[in-house]
Amino acid sequence: MRQVQKITVNNKGGYVFNFSVQWLGSDGKWHTTGWNSGDYPVAQSRTTPPLNEIGVPSDALAVTPHGHAVLGSSGQGNPFVSFAPNGQIATYDAVGTTIIGFAIVLIE
Repeated sequence: MRQVQKITVNNKGGYVFNFSVQWLGSDGKWHTTGWNSGDYPVAQSRTTPPLNEIGVPSDALAVTPHGHAVLGSSGQGNPFVSFAPNGQIATYDAVGTTIIGFAIVLIE
């Protein structure tokens, strides 16, 4: 699993988009940070602060963006990444439309 310090999501879908960050704890449950990117249009991107600064613990088993197409679908990014204070950024593309083909896919 790729280790990263931040997450970027490019909005390449046909919608206004926003995302939060979810992490899988040792309890087997997904948790959502209080941080949110705020709404942004097609052809723009947003990057999180360092994940540990927004509530992701160092022992999180997996980390992913959880995105929302305003007035449409929502879901987790795929594949998941893990947190490490290494300066690396996971970049995801949000693609599709509010109903058809909505996905958040890791590109680098």
